[in-house]
Amino acid sequence: MSVHPVRVVPGAPTAVVGASGQVGSLVLDELTRAGLPAVAVGRSAPPAAPPGITVRTLPRYDRVALRTALTGCGAVVATLGLPYAARTWEAGWVPLVDAVAGACADLGLPLTFLDNVYVYGAADGVLTEQAPLAPCSRKGAARLAGWRVLERHAGAGLDVVVCRAADFLGPGAATTVLPWDAVVAATRAARPTLPWLGSPDAVHTFAATPEVAAALVRVAHEPALRAGRVLHLPVVEPVTGRTLAAALGRARGDGRTVRLRALRAPVVRAAALVSRPAREQVEMMYQVERDQVVGDALIRSLGWTAPPLTADDVAALAAGAVPGPGTAVPRHAADRRT
Repeated sequence: MSVHPVRVVPGAPTAVVGASGQVGSLVLDELTRAGLPAVAVGRSAPPAAPPGITVRTLPRYDRVALRTALTGCGAVVATLGLPYAARTWEAGWVPLVDAVAGACADLGLPLTFLDNVYVYGAADGVLTEQAPLAPCSRKGAARLAGWRVLERHAGAGLDVVVCRAADFLGPGAATTVLPWDAVVAATRAARPTLPWLGSPDAVHTFAATPEVAAALVRVAHEPALRAGRVLHLPVVEPVTGRTLAAALGRARGDGRTVRLRALRAPVVRAAALVSRPAREQVEMMYQVERDQVVGDALIRSLGWTAPPLTADDVAALAAGAVPGPGTAVPRHAADRRT
């Protein structure tokens, strides 16, 4: 595969579209740490943008408004999401993707687009960038339709790399199978318990949010990481609920065992009778009732040299988390998806 030319204008800021979301805010932090100018683009301003960040808010995500907001930028990182509802995704995901890609195409800007792994469905074995696209959920089908839009724009000349991430785990991760607040609480509570969605013995792959943000910044700026249209972001070494709970227990240092509270598919289906979040989770239980292993060999072969994080690394990060003001158990700012 040929390497796409990256048309980043020297000195021009990198735009983060969806900057107030659970990953977008971390991308702004990473750009600031790297000394790169940034523009936060979204329907609302990030609640805690780093100093020096330019904020451009939109009444809605349409092509014209985005083109105006992105004018003068040199590259775009899109960290967009929608409320976690299949009907909303079916109605809104394709127009959202098309608007962002169209605005980038109009301005000739390279686009780095954050996505998930729902498009692969209940595939066996290690998921790689070459895995068949066979979604088995309504949300996965919506994501596949968005991918087809990006393919169409790429075929017309847009420089786009779709960065697929495993389920988020880490600071800021709230809309995920394992919210970070729950992980942090397991390192602090007097009677520690870790809620775990699905089988406690099924192997699952997570992507650490700090690494997701750092990788997106690098992909946006390094030609070597733009060698194809799809790239899996770095992952944490696969874990089970039991291995993560054990790591959290070791990180506590007080000898207390972190109990595992597994929420299996029958419980989720029963809860779906009265709970909308549970109803939305039912179709996704295939991810957590069986092994799901996401591979990141490609990005590592292209220059990502940091060793894979382990369950003990995650536990150490949780144990060292800074408590939020006025809370007995640490809580992290988890912005709504934009």
